Amino acid sequence: MTKRDLEKYLRKALIRPVEPAPPAARFRHFIVIPVMDELEELPGTLASLQQALPDGADRPGILLVINHGLHAAPERKAHNLELLELLRQERFPGVLWVDAASPGKELANGVGEARRIGMDTALSLLEPEDPEHAYIVCLDADSHVSEHYWREIKAAFAAHPECGTLSLGVRHRTGKNDAEENAIRKYEKFMDDYVASLHEAGSPYAFHTIGSAMAIRASIYVACGGMRIRSGGEDFYFLQAAAKVAPVWPVAAKVVHPAARPSDRVPFGTGPAVRSLLAGESLEVYPEQGFAALKELLHLVRQDGMKVPGESKKYLCPRTVQFLEERGFFRGWNNVLRNTPDNARARELAFHRWFDALKTLQFIRFFRESK
Repeated sequence: MTKRDLEKYLRKALIRPVEPAPPAARFRHFIVIPVMDELEELPGTLASLQQALPDGADRPGILLVINHGLHAAPERKAHNLELLELLRQERFPGVLWVDAASPGKELANGVGEARRIGMDTALSLLEPEDPEHAYIVCLDADSHVSEHYWREIKAAFAAHPECGTLSLGVRHRTGKNDAEENAIRKYEKFMDDYVASLHEAGSPYAFHTIGSAMAIRASIYVACGGMRIRSGGEDFYFLQAAAKVAPVWPVAAKVVHPAARPSDRVPFGTGPAVRSLLAGESLEVYPEQGFAALKELLHLVRQDGMKVPGESKKYLCPRTVQFLEERGFFRGWNNVLRNTPDNARARELAFHRWFDALKTLQFIRFFRESK
């Protein structure tokens, strides 16, 4: 990332004023935490960070985004305003915050907008000289971290310089009762099984997409266009975009520990899944034949089998061909090839930019829905 790239991004960035004031010395890294009605959970999260973060020049800044939407419940608005008052009374020293909760400052687009504001604002406060080694980390207000949290982030980036983003290991805290505990462990297994199946198939999108457990190099953040502004699924689409710029590395160590609670704060994700399980509903079942077909397809891609796309049809199962045809792959792929360097690796990367995390999920589901 050049200085010009950074300046161009910052001109369109969603930057908000920082309280109590912009830091006198810029930080090398930032941890960004959206906060909505988290008076109970936030103190524990901040306390765990104090144990995990180093002292000295490499200590990341902590930036809270106190937020809610215009139509949030009155009690949530009141709790956010109460938290702002506590912050201004210096009840949580050592943190910075953005007020996206006072009248006239509320948000319109949910947690994705809150993350975008936090990450863009953090970017504007970073030391700009070394963007490859400046990290913006996402956490949630209900997510405690282990004492090895920052150490694992630093070690993973150092060990994998080709990677632009980390998907950090997550294990939710113990549920408040047996039903909640069973629900969260069932959901964790469901997500782990999906990622493991993608890994077995050879997908470059075999990583968890959890908003409270992501870290990205500042240079890659700019290159992928920043956080996606969505009311839910912003983490999925953001990591998908980041993976098209540089690989995402899954960190095995379980260093992030969110609450196991059911939630209605977002339309889908962990909280709604736990709520559904507690209500007696079942999780989605992904068909094994979908993963088998994915493995077959990606093996062909690695063998440069898409150099002549029409020829590839005879090596793929009919359902795979149908999926690709319905999404216009065979019609458009020759245009992609004309703008791609003439080598196998470039063609493979181009395919994965087209057949991304969303198409991968759609492909797996297609084998359940098609008869």
